[in-house]
Amino acid sequence: MKNKFHLFLLFLAHIVSGIASGVTMISIPWYFTDSLNLNSSFSLMFGAVTFFGLFWGLYSGVLIDKYNRKKLLESINFFTGLLIILIGSYIYLFNPKIDFSIILIGCVFTITCFYYIIYYPTIYAFMQEITQKKNYVKINSYLEIVGQSTTVLAGSLAAILLSGITIYNVNIKPWSIERVIILDGVTYLIGAFIISFIKHRKKNQVIEKKSVVKSIKIGVHFLIKNKLILIYGFCSHIIFAFLLVELFTLLPLLIKNFFQKGAYLFAITDVCYACGALLSGLFIYKWIKYYNKVKLTIILIMLTSLSILILISNKFILSLLLTSIFLGMSNSGVRIIRNSFLFDNIPNKYIGRVVSIFNSINTIIRMCLIFIFSLNYFSKGDNVTDGYLICAIILVIFCLPILYYYKKLKRDCII
Repeated sequence: MKNKFHLFLLFLAHIVSGIASGVTMISIPWYFTDSLNLNSSFSLMFGAVTFFGLFWGLYSGVLIDKYNRKKLLESINFFTGLLIILIGSYIYLFNPKIDFSIILIGCVFTITCFYYIIYYPTIYAFMQEITQKKNYVKINSYLEIVGQSTTVLAGSLAAILLSGITIYNVNIKPWSIERVIILDGVTYLIGAFIISFIKHRKKNQVIEKKSVVKSIKIGVHFLIKNKLILIYGFCSHIIFAFLLVELFTLLPLLIKNFFQKGAYLFAITDVCYACGALLSGLFIYKWIKYYNKVKLTIILIMLTSLSILILISNKFILSLLLTSIFLGMSNSGVRIIRNSFLFDNIPNKYIGRVVSIFNSINTIIRMCLIFIFSLNYFSKGDNVTDGYLICAIILVIFCLPILYYYKKLKRDCII
């Protein structure tokens, strides 16, 4: 495999920055839900962030295809880390009024979301750039294994930091949210430092001098011209939209109201999800030998819908944990398959814009779901299960176009 050292550094930076950011993205939703009892406010904030992320996603796609991707990864890690450290340090040192603290913590969540919007399309485009075509599935699997191992560590660390723990008479007290934020910022800077050692330079890179709007139009035109890629990419993103909304909006309510448990179960559930995703990363390469990418996508989405129905049909904690493992497997599996499909069928010069367009479409879907689930109805009693039921139905609906065009996808695309 080519560029092994470059990939090692890329994965190492991914691990370092991913652990603390994972803790932060668990801690902030739980902070709003449990400590502040402001789940509806958080949902509205998440909706607003998602809305503005729609435009940022389209713009970031142009940046990814226009500029050096290695330098872009380095820059976004450095500036994100610096900004988050400044916010966390201000809260820690000056202890501002609660209302202002909430705004600042919301800013950290917003910055992290915007970071993710540009980070993942950039790292995928960079990997496609430095990887041989025959290794696309393998590299996507490796990235998923690395990412989900990081999430397991982040979930375990979040459980300790949010709830505290006593080990061999050593009492670790719960961390304040601002200390978690500062730790997050520091790891971004370490990630930027690691990426700086990657010496890869793209050969014969042509810098487009087109406007942002024209560059986006080129990406849109490519998808219109390649309708099957558009249909598969659009419909296969639904499982990712569901999982994001579930993690930040539905799951805190499910644990607090339906299961009547606390932060520790929230963190453990995230660990179970990551374990499932890790298993998917380990075995997806073998699964593709028996099922093509499109067929496997259909199977995983349909089974996800079924697992949701099983989850809301009982109140066993074991059911929650097992379902979380399977949701991790299915979402991770579909993501690996989808990225490999896109790598196989989209030229590298378009990949940043096309992936960002799909992410923007995904954002619109998330906005609709967030708007629905931010209603007070879902925060009362066991009504959150109705939200899960709606998601199960939507997953089936989005799977139908892939099923309908299956034969054409098999005939005209690399699957």
